[in-house]
Amino acid sequence: MKHIVLGTAGHIDHGKTLLTKALTGVDTDRLEEEKERGITIELGFAPMKLSDGNKISIVDVPGHERFVRTMMAGASGIDAVLFVVAADDGVMPQSAEHMDIISLLRVKSGIVVITKCDLADEKRLQEVHKDIEKLVSGTCLQYAPVCEVSAVTGEGIPDLKSKIEELVSRLNERSIDRPFRLCADRVFPVSGFGQVVTGTLTEGELHVGDNAQIYPGNALCSVRSLQNHNKSEDVAFAGSRTAMSFSGLHNTAPKRGDTIAAPGSMIVTDRLNVYIQITPDCPYKIKNSSQLHLFHGTKEVLCKLRLLDADVLIAREGGYAQLNLSEPIAVRMDDRFILRFFSPVITIGGGTVLSCGGKRLRRNNEEVLGSLKNMNSEDAAVKLSERVKACGIIPVSREEMRLTSNLSEKEYKEAEDEAFSRNLLTPMEKNTLLANSIIKDRLQRATDELRKFHEEYPLQAGEPVSQFRKQVFPEDGAPGDELTNTWISQNAVKSADGFISLPDFKPVFTQEHKIMQRKIQHFYRDAWMMPPDTRDTDKKFEKRGPIYKQVLKNMILNGMLISIAPNYLMHAEAYDEALNIFTGLCLENEGKTTLGELRTKADISRKYSQMFLEYWDSHGISRRVGDEHMLFSVSISSLH
Repeated sequence: MKHIVLGTAGHIDHGKTLLTKALTGVDTDRLEEEKERGITIELGFAPMKLSDGNKISIVDVPGHERFVRTMMAGASGIDAVLFVVAADDGVMPQSAEHMDIISLLRVKSGIVVITKCDLADEKRLQEVHKDIEKLVSGTCLQYAPVCEVSAVTGEGIPDLKSKIEELVSRLNERSIDRPFRLCADRVFPVSGFGQVVTGTLTEGELHVGDNAQIYPGNALCSVRSLQNHNKSEDVAFAGSRTAMSFSGLHNTAPKRGDTIAAPGSMIVTDRLNVYIQITPDCPYKIKNSSQLHLFHGTKEVLCKLRLLDADVLIAREGGYAQLNLSEPIAVRMDDRFILRFFSPVITIGGGTVLSCGGKRLRRNNEEVLGSLKNMNSEDAAVKLSERVKACGIIPVSREEMRLTSNLSEKEYKEAEDEAFSRNLLTPMEKNTLLANSIIKDRLQRATDELRKFHEEYPLQAGEPVSQFRKQVFPEDGAPGDELTNTWISQNAVKSADGFISLPDFKPVFTQEHKIMQRKIQHFYRDAWMMPPDTRDTDKKFEKRGPIYKQVLKNMILNGMLISIAPNYLMHAEAYDEALNIFTGLCLENEGKTTLGELRTKADISRKYSQMFLEYWDSHGISRRVGDEHMLFSVSISSLH
């Protein structure tokens, strides 16, 4: 059984609803207002039974310019179109706009139907054929069959049904090997079922009892019941008109425009990075910072346009852009959307979602445009790799990429395997991915960091591991340990005794350096707990400048000297004694002491007592309460 949805399109009063009734026997105008005014206002749905037993769905859309938003909601889920032009009117303004919408949504096939043929003579029909030929030139309907019918007399209806059957036989069904998705085009209460949502299941396979998520609100629920054209079903397939009710919503009501989809399979965002295409007959210049209406699925939101590679777009032009939305919507990669001018509200273009969220992109920037072009590529491996790259150094879940990629499991695996084989992506721990270009850039950063460190600390075996990772991987969630271990195994960096270095680096601690280290040690040991300002010390050793600076930095890094305040260093043994005196005083006096007591006990000046206490307070060893300093409840040994 094929699951196919045909949609009508065309100008108001060209007979779309009457044609649907002639094909299906169903009058899709169900509202009293529709019958009184003789126009379609809401979407209508009808099943059409084919001679082979297949049953397809027809979505009848309104043709009035005021209801284009409703037309787009219906057209967003169709597989092919019955494009209707009345013989008496011919091609009209909404004919052209509906054709633009069908093309922008990339509906790939259909049939052109000339209705009301009983109201036109042969000459008039020839004129209509010529106008239609101009209208469909360059579109998906350029080579589509054209059927002349009258829904009133029945003329041409059998031939149209035959053409529909031929069309359906050629159409490929939508993939059921993707996470399910349905965009709500109607929401209404039903006694005994609660809120019921209808729409076209555009992807996947949905069973009664399946878990679902309602986006963009993210409410979780389960599917209570399913119907297809008023018939209860246990399962719905992509390409079928579906009505569903829910359990477990807990007072969260879905709305028209919401998306019901597999949990975790949609991205909720108020910023889209896109490629847009302007319609062939757009009468306006579309400028940067324009306010527009965006239509995606059955959702409409306002957005602000930021053109990234131009200042203005005109008819037939395309370009990359960032859309800042007035409210969040739920999307998947490569989704199509329609753009309409803010005022007057006419369709001016549409496009493709390339990526979501993220920072404000720079305009006219080669790196930004190169990334977007890769995301717009027909090469699935390049496209996937670029989207992973956009996540930066934070590994992205492979499952998340699969769910939101708009690819079947098979298609995604093929793209991922190709990306691995071409060295574009690397699998990481916890079933995540990183782009190799990001890893390469981060390795260069690591190399630069180590080179800089070796120049500043030539006597040190390497940079301490903790400091190296802080400098190279400052982001929360960055895989510092994993990448560092990989680089070590590849001999890109070297690790020994808690230090990281470049592979060919060797510290050279000469006899001259050893002599200088002993002199500095003696100097600070003699100064003990009241060392001089380092600026005075530097003058003392200035004749041995380079050697002195190298050794001093090395001693600080190795903990031989402690920096207790700006421009004040002291010998580590002297620091330990001062700390022991402080902890002893605290233990003798209910865990606290004063500056004066420390000064007296240590036999040092007020200046140095103040330095010590401020250092311990700032490092969490003590805490000041009024004039007293309280020792934290940690063991004395841990404070050395």
